[in-house]
Amino acid sequence: MSDRSRDSADIVDVHAHVYPQGCVRDIIGSRTEFGLIESRRGGLQLTYRGSHIMSIPPAQDDLGARLAKMDEAGIAIQVLSIGALNIGWAGGRAVSAARSINNALAEVCRQTMNRFRFVATLPFESRAEMVKELERALSLGAVGVGITTTVGDSSLDSPKLTDFWREASERNLVVLVHPTYPPNGPSGDQGQFLTAGYLGETAMAATRLVLAGVLEECPGVRLVWSHLGGTLAMMVDRLDRAYKRYERCRRAPSSYLRECFYDTACTHGPALDCARATFGAGALLFGTDEPHVPDASRDVLAALRARPWPTSDLEAVLTGNAQRLGLS
Repeated sequence: MSDRSRDSADIVDVHAHVYPQGCVRDIIGSRTEFGLIESRRGGLQLTYRGSHIMSIPPAQDDLGARLAKMDEAGIAIQVLSIGALNIGWAGGRAVSAARSINNALAEVCRQTMNRFRFVATLPFESRAEMVKELERALSLGAVGVGITTTVGDSSLDSPKLTDFWREASERNLVVLVHPTYPPNGPSGDQGQFLTAGYLGETAMAATRLVLAGVLEECPGVRLVWSHLGGTLAMMVDRLDRAYKRYERCRRAPSSYLRECFYDTACTHGPALDCARATFGAGALLFGTDEPHVPDASRDVLAALRARPWPTSDLEAVLTGNAQRLGLS
């Protein structure tokens, strides 16, 4: 694999994916409500109750092509996860599936001469197994943990995840949250929910964590929300008006949300401006959603560089904030 290009800036892409061979089958097993079919556009399509819930792009694991794209855009590092794949779907297979995924992502990082980082996938049903795999993944080089907006059928504020949030807080872990298909998602959906509803899933997950007091109890967690936090930037005033009904939420939700981070997997300039105005440039992290969005690295960079922001803000978004979180 090629080493880092001499012309490459120290840009860190915190939202990128690689799907190790067999990882989808490891997670869904023989569950009949899921399907894995060849897409007419190439690659694979994962379905749930007849709904299209995610795609596995063709050649997504072609690391040589990925590195060439990164060099062209000036990206030094990508942080890899398995995105919308919900480890909770694996049930009793979660321990072995997580172990296999983490081994594979660690191997990608080892092969590519320091151009990739990864966040760990963890089994959550057993605290002992969760901690064991967390420690093992960190020893392999994981820079944090990836989690989906629901785990199995449980929301992120579920008591089933209390041990995880406490552990993450004690360790000051970076936790990247990616939307996934919820248990109550529509059947027979052709991708409309994947396109639009996933952003609402992110906003709902963040709302639940804040109002349930999880971020009050676990202040050490360093949360990164995907896609600018979905619709959160447009909701903070609404949340701030409602939070006093929730006794475990001790202060205005906007104050907790401004302590989180948000990746920039978006090319819409006004949306980027809204996120910066709401959360501050110090809360934004460059992210692309590679390889799901064609030319995402180029286009997200162009959108950011077109914003009338101070140079110091742009440098923070592209490099400084990720370095501060230990992602580079």
